[in-house]
Formats: sequence, C-alpha cells, structure tokens
Amino acid sequence: MKTIEYFRGGIKEFHRSFSSAVTDLTDAQLHFRPLGTGNSIAFTFWHYVRTEDIMMRVFLQNQKPIWNTEGWDRKFGMDPRSQGTGMSAEQAAAIRLGDLGEFLKYAEKVFQASEAFLETLPEESLDEAKEYPVIGRRSVRQVIGGLVMQHGAGHLGEICYVKGLQGMKGSPV
Repeated sequence: MKTIEYFRGGIKEFHRSFSSAVTDLTDAQLHFRPLGTGNSIAFTFWHYVRTEDIMMRVFLQNQKPIWNTEGWDRKFGMDPRSQGTGMSAEQAAAIRLGDLGEFLKYAEKVFQASEAFLETLPEESLDEAKEYPVIGRRSVRQVIGGLVMQHGAGHLGEICYVKGLQGMKGSPV
C-alpha cells in the first residue's frame, strides 16, 4: 500500500471517529473541564478542526481556511485567526461551542475538503518540503501524517478520556 492510500483511508476513518465521539453530547458534557482546570471536549474538538483547516488548506494548498471564507468565526463570535495553540488555560476555558450541531457542519466541511484534497494528491508530492510559519521546514508527508493525523489521534484520545471521566463510554473499543 502506498502512503497516500493509507492517508486517504486513514483520514476518512479518523473523521468518522472524531465526529461520532462528539455527536449527541450535552452542553455540560461538551464543556466539562477535568479537575476544573483541564481542557474541555469543546476546546479540544475546536482546536483540532481549526488545526486541520489551517494545515490542509493554508499550508498545503495556499487557500484561506474554511473558518474564514465561510464566516464561521463570525457565526461563533470567535477570533478569526486563533486555533488554540499557545492559549492560556483561561483562554482555552473561554472557548464555547454554543451550538454543537452548527460546529459539526463546519467540521464536516473541513473534513470533506481534506478528503477531496487527498484524493487529488499524487504520491510523489509527499516528499516535497518547504518552510512553513511556526512549524518550520516540513514535508507534505510530515504535515499530513504528523500535524494532522498523529496530532488529531492524540486529541481524539483526549476526548475519549474526558468522556470516560464523565461516566460515558470513552473509546468505542
């Protein structure tokens, strides 16, 4: 199996897992902070989707993020540039997803755009490297495999753990 084939299938399964992990959560479950200081599921999910939007669209395709082009920042009353990295605990706690259903629509658009991009990405382009703001020199393979998929898998685990702390089924296995 070629790497791009792995990325194509893996990201689709990852997106399904991420969406199913947060669907049907109540506002209280979504915004619960472990020990009163940890990151909520709302923050973690928002941060990950914003990160994928930036990595896949801005860094790899030189396009503006869906967050901005479709006005999701305004719909949610949030900063148009922030995506969570470097936020203080207080700033992270202030991230509220007042309407999970609406946020899931944004997430689905990001996920569909990423999947469509990967369908057109040739295997040979994975080794192309360039200098990116904040993250330094990376290959396309490193951006997709590390900053999107590996980073996201860590956050998916975090969401499952926080669900478990609240008495819900965490991981689906």
